[in-house]
Amino acid sequence: MNLKKLHILSLVFLLFAGTVCAQPPVVISGTAPFAAGEEIRLMVYDDLLNDIPSLAATDIIDKHGRFTIKYKTADIKAAQLAIRTSKADIFIVPSVSYDFAISVDSLLFRTVNPERYGGMLNIRNLNPDTADLNVKINRFSRFYGALCDNFSFGLLYGGDPGVYDTIRQNVTSRFPYMYAPENYYLSYIYYTLGGIDLLQHKKKNSLVYGKYFDNDNILYNNPAYMALFNQYYSGYLYMSPKISKELLTTTINEKPDYLTLFNEAGRDPNLANARLRELVIIKNLIEFSENKEFDKDNVLSLLDYIRKTTSFEIHAKIIDNTFADMERKRKPMAEVTFKDEKNRKVSLKHFEGKPVYLQIFQSDCVDCIREMAMLKELESKYGEKVQFVSLCIDPEESGFSSFVRKYKKNFGWSVLYFNQEYEWLYREGIETLPDHILFNPDGTVAMRYAPSPERGLPEFLLMNFSGEEQQDLNPLFFERNKQQK
Repeated sequence: MNLKKLHILSLVFLLFAGTVCAQPPVVISGTAPFAAGEEIRLMVYDDLLNDIPSLAATDIIDKHGRFTIKYKTADIKAAQLAIRTSKADIFIVPSVSYDFAISVDSLLFRTVNPERYGGMLNIRNLNPDTADLNVKINRFSRFYGALCDNFSFGLLYGGDPGVYDTIRQNVTSRFPYMYAPENYYLSYIYYTLGGIDLLQHKKKNSLVYGKYFDNDNILYNNPAYMALFNQYYSGYLYMSPKISKELLTTTINEKPDYLTLFNEAGRDPNLANARLRELVIIKNLIEFSENKEFDKDNVLSLLDYIRKTTSFEIHAKIIDNTFADMERKRKPMAEVTFKDEKNRKVSLKHFEGKPVYLQIFQSDCVDCIREMAMLKELESKYGEKVQFVSLCIDPEESGFSSFVRKYKKNFGWSVLYFNQEYEWLYREGIETLPDHILFNPDGTVAMRYAPSPERGLPEFLLMNFSGEEQQDLNPLFFERNKQQK
């Protein structure tokens, strides 16, 4: 290549890079007067295969209820706005500014899981535009949801193929319907309706593949596409008649061999596309990691090999997210910092060395306080072998402070404040109170849904911590308690 051509290419690159850098950010501003002083969080779905949102930006809502969040993106993104544990789904378009008025049921806003009772954030666009992606998708989703509710019996129990046709006709008579992978809105409708085809053609999955996946487009950022992909390809390697169980055993359990697995999986016509095939293998390996039929270490080794060798950056990112999520589940408390009554930072690392029984409560939860009286007796018997900790998740820290002043002298164990760690609450599925988690001495989770003081904890402690030497935590008790729940 001569110097003149190289110079021209360099100029083109610089101009392109300058255009990308100069792209204005998405600006989300508005009011949330019910939440003055609270943090508002923008969570973005960069990984819809794992359905894991990541924190993109935050702001503190001022005393007048105003906020402004800025976030740079080159792609349309599915996202959430969150205040405490109340959330609302939105779509953000590159370089667009939004002006929202946010409201919520004030009573539900204080609960641990407002969504469970319909306490979602209500968002009203102060500059309404019928061309806005949120307006168009919300209008379609409301119509489609009501239609599916109306025909729910036929969808769930089948037997009448006319139900599927009726739903399709109703949708396509009111909304544009076509395969247009470059158009986010049209693709959202197209792949949402794919769910109807998937229900109708359960035994003819090649029809679904031919209509929705037999192309060169993988719409990683479109939740409707990825929802259909996850449904269609869940357990696919295990169920495909073209992929033998011997192959999976040889390439996963005996010796991790990604290249053989990849090439042999290509014999399935529904995995002809190499990029799609790799994504399906990633998805299924993630599922296999929780399947005792497969060697977990080998599964993780295969995922790591794909992460290091893939030609598709987004596949590496999905695997990175998977590993990070596994690490959080293995030791979810490692990065979470709480506070004690003297405002000192505390994490469960402080208690490593013996098992930790964590009780999660709110100061106005009568059941929580009642079981603390039972914990007092148990702590007096087993406190040398088990560390008891109560964690207050009151929305306002003043509730925690008041509780400590009133009751702390009655209890001989640590009472901590969760320090506004709302994403931790969401990630751990803490929805009802009181809740209980048991940790091993090294800080790993021994039992996510541990027995309560009123149901099973006295027996559990007697079985495991009554001898001179600390016994291994009894797995038979775990299994029985799980079945009772």
